Amino acid sequence: MEPIDQAKIWKTMGTIGKKRKSQWLASSGALVLATVFLSYPLIGGKNSGSVHANSGVSTEQAAADVGAKVLPTDPKLKIEPK
Repeated sequence: MEPIDQAKIWKTMGTIGKKRKSQWLASSGALVLATVFLSYPLIGGKNSGSVHANSGVSTEQAAADVGAKVLPTDPKLKIEPK
């Protein structure tokens, strides 16, 4: 088995026509665009990263709805209302 001649590979790549390079670039761009377009709904759309803090349900209520109980890890501070 003979070693790979890197210079020959680069020379061969340089002989590919401009039309073929532009076709490759266009098809690559179309593939990237199609991937982004098709994955956008899977990611969650425009508001996927936004936090919905004002949903009207407290942490304790949400936990109770699924049968869980929220236990504090730190005692409440003296300045917090009861």
